[in-house]
Amino acid sequence: MTSQSMLLVSGSAILFTLICLCYLLFTLQSQQRCRKQLQMDGLVKLNSIRKLFTRVQQHRGLSNGVLHGDKNLKPRLKGLTDSIETIQQDISDNYPDLLDNERWQAILDHWQRLAVDCINLHVRNNLEQHNKLVLNLLYLINDIAFDTKLHQLNNTNSESIQFLWQELLFTAESIAQIRALGTGIAAAKKCTQAERIRLNYLCQSLAQSINIQKNQDYLPKIAHLLKVIDNEIIITKPTIKADLFFNIATESIDMILASFDKQLNIVEYNLHTSTIDNNQAKQHCHKKNHVN
Repeated sequence: MTSQSMLLVSGSAILFTLICLCYLLFTLQSQQRCRKQLQMDGLVKLNSIRKLFTRVQQHRGLSNGVLHGDKNLKPRLKGLTDSIETIQQDISDNYPDLLDNERWQAILDHWQRLAVDCINLHVRNNLEQHNKLVLNLLYLINDIAFDTKLHQLNNTNSESIQFLWQELLFTAESIAQIRALGTGIAAAKKCTQAERIRLNYLCQSLAQSINIQKNQDYLPKIAHLLKVIDNEIIITKPTIKADLFFNIATESIDMILASFDKQLNIVEYNLHTSTIDNNQAKQHCHKKNHVN
């Protein structure tokens, strides 16, 4: 082989290698853009499902109060039912892909039956049905987070944000179950032995969860809630009004959800900003190469 032929072969090999590298770089960049878009969509969808999750939790507490005899809670329950219907319709309209999701379809079907029957159910069955529905929503949130690769995103401490739905939302659910039980007890003006045992268990689990998370922001509100439960709920004749206890417990839940929303919004902002920065950088390089 002549030196000219060797140079030609060598040049062709180098050119082929460069083409392969460029193709690989383009493929990686394209995959990165698709992943970021998938994650952006997942964050928005997660936020919508979280709002539905919160309303259903509230519905459980208010319906338990109504079933225990506090008819004054009925207007709030009706307004909440309408709100849930609206949120569900918005989610179905904005995320048509969920229409093929079996868990989402099961949630819609379960809610339609529960919304009609809840005030006619036995109090225990009402709580059980709501608990199943809320747990299914938590599973749906986890499914969405996994499918849209949200567990790959980190917070400002370089920690995976999966703790937001695997810890914070479950902590909020612990308090929401306490709220539902306590609202019913306050409405009935009596606390049974079974309710006392269940509440004590939930309160102990909540305390352990908060200690693990080591978040000082929650402690004052939750400490106040636990004190109210000790002094005004798990006693022979509870005196606190059902709507007042519901509101006190809701304040603790709202603090946790505010933390969830804040951290989720920060991650969404950072992801959006990085996408814009990458696009601007590519445009700058393109203009520079065009000038040269």
